[in-house]
Amino acid sequence: MKFKIISLGCPKNLVESEYIVRNLENAGHVLAEEADTVIINTCAFIEDSTKESIETILEEAQRKRVVVTGCLLERYGQKLPELMPEVDLFVGRNYYTEITNLIDKKGLFLREGSFAETFPRRILTGKPSAYLKIQEGCDNRCSYCTVPDIRGGLKSRRPDDVVMELEWLLDNGFTEINIIGQDITSYGKHENTDLLGLLRRILMVRGDYYLRLLYMHPRGVTDELIGFINSDERIIKYMDIPVQHSENKILSLMGRGYTKGYLENLLGDIRERIPDAALRTTAIVGFPGETDDDFECLYEFIKKWEFDMLGAFMYSKEEGTGAYKMKGHVKKGVKRLRYNRIMEVQKEISKKRLAMLQGKTTKVIVEGKEEGHMVGRLLTQAPDIDGIAFIKGKCVAGEICEGKIVKTLDYDVIVEV
Repeated sequence: MKFKIISLGCPKNLVESEYIVRNLENAGHVLAEEADTVIINTCAFIEDSTKESIETILEEAQRKRVVVTGCLLERYGQKLPELMPEVDLFVGRNYYTEITNLIDKKGLFLREGSFAETFPRRILTGKPSAYLKIQEGCDNRCSYCTVPDIRGGLKSRRPDDVVMELEWLLDNGFTEINIIGQDITSYGKHENTDLLGLLRRILMVRGDYYLRLLYMHPRGVTDELIGFINSDERIIKYMDIPVQHSENKILSLMGRGYTKGYLENLLGDIRERIPDAALRTTAIVGFPGETDDDFECLYEFIKKWEFDMLGAFMYSKEEGTGAYKMKGHVKKGVKRLRYNRIMEVQKEISKKRLAMLQGKTTKVIVEGKEEGHMVGRLLTQAPDIDGIAFIKGKCVAGEICEGKIVKTLDYDVIVEV
């Protein structure tokens, strides 16, 4: 059978898609653009991602046999076959190990539980970048978030399995390893270990590679973790810490478990101890109860701390979450205006922060050609979510080389190698 896979949503979904592809290839099936069957690994985190998943399914179902998996199925479960008769097969995450036996069947295969194992995989990203998933699910229960209901409670992979997969990635030429999970600082919470212990194990593996830590809950970024990140040059000085808001009232309603004072102490500590660290964050505007004054305080907080990268989101009212029934929901037009203001000021901040790099020599991740130009990223730019580097000079796709930043733009840079 020839099949193709469409992976929607976050890198965690992509890793699971890679696991599916390898299992099917090992059974003799062929990954191809022109295929008999399309597997759609869906996202349903917020309303917009749910709509995208549904639209993709309906479009593909016009031409091909369709298999649906991922978050849409985990969230809506038994309702989907009746709502989407166009779909031939629904496969839940806990059936991934059996997908080779199910791929030709019809119906619904769904059971409870979280799925953390994602190895072996067929890497679908280009070298040198790959994701390394260390956990599944989340215990945080933020009031706006659907993840615990979709992906279940926290389940961490065994350190030995993580290290084995890292060694496999390195053996296959991947040298930028992006460590991911819903909240990697909670790794090992139920298994008598922690993220620091895992990182120490990982860094015992010798080699010329870089680690990027993605999705660190502010509450889990300890003094010891900051010091450890600064202690080994193989750990990229990239701090991905989603603050979500600055005001105590909103943070409390969100269930984030920290205060504005905590955030300011944390960010100040990072700026002092790792001055060259790139700070990335996310912020939610229009959360229930957010007043004009609350928003203005968030706006000023962002201006004060000058995050290198920031992703803003308009609050999405999601059934089943704690925030769904809260009072004081903000009108969509107001949310849009607030979102636009945040993104406008962040554009200026990003431009200013990048301009500080003008003339500096740095490592560049070379990804390939785009419209005739070699492109890649600085080490302080994560794949897919941050800016890019336009590369002048001779370089080879898949390598990490050294270059000089000769020009900076709003979010991107031009580098000579």
